[in-house]
Amino acid sequence: MRVGIVSYYVRGSGYEPKSDDHARRLDESRATVERLIDFLDDRGVPTAVNLETAEVLGEEGVPVADMSDAADVVLTVGGDGTVLRTLSHMYDPVPILPINTGRVGFLSGSTPDEALDKVRGILDGYDVEHRARLAVEVNGESLPPALNETVIVTSRPAKIMGFDVYHDSELVESVRSDGLVVATPTGSTAYSMSAGGPIVDPSVESRLVVPLAPFRMQVAPWVLGSDEATKVVPTLIDKEATVVVDGDEHIEVERGDEVVFRRAENDALFVDTGDSFFEKVRNKLS
Repeated sequence: MRVGIVSYYVRGSGYEPKSDDHARRLDESRATVERLIDFLDDRGVPTAVNLETAEVLGEEGVPVADMSDAADVVLTVGGDGTVLRTLSHMYDPVPILPINTGRVGFLSGSTPDEALDKVRGILDGYDVEHRARLAVEVNGESLPPALNETVIVTSRPAKIMGFDVYHDSELVESVRSDGLVVATPTGSTAYSMSAGGPIVDPSVESRLVVPLAPFRMQVAPWVLGSDEATKVVPTLIDKEATVVVDGDEHIEVERGDEVVFRRAENDALFVDTGDSFFEKVRNKLS
């Protein structure tokens, strides 16, 4: 077995501490990465570390986009943002085991103290959990797939927008709002939930469309099937809007542009640690 380790969340890898607590978490990430490398080296397990962290550690690194070829399983060390960023670079992902050194850690549930036991278990074998991703196209141009959500918001704050939302080529609704969230069931506990969308069991094949601060109070979130395409067309817009994928990748759009969502060809894969989705909701979101 080959193991990849990805962390963007260490000092010098693009992150500098903003507070004493942030500095502590950055240092904990580095210590966790170093402990994992030593643990795997002692067992003769080949490791591949992402370029950003490898540079900090003075080691040779591997681009995250190449991790699918370099590793059979990837350990991410950081918060949920690290998980999302890692997956955005992997078109055909290998299973991921997230280790949380961030704050909430809804996706990255294992703690650094649990990390070595979790990795020891992986070396003996593991099951895989599939999570659907969104394939996103803007006027036919593909963006990285989204595990959580894609958000369309005006590029100028406090400006309302209009959208026509189609599903399977049929008009669902014309909406005026501050923006629109299109989310997966996995993303139902993220921005979508904050915008008033429902929490959806990740095993349910569905897609959420949630308006941000809609002009009409009667406008409600939609839960749509994931087998067909969903198309969003901005109809009322002041200059430009921005399409943001999982809080990272973004592209500008104008009135009449077409943003199309389909189920991505390749799911995100997670090492199944036996953690209950509903227990996570109770413990982390209550």
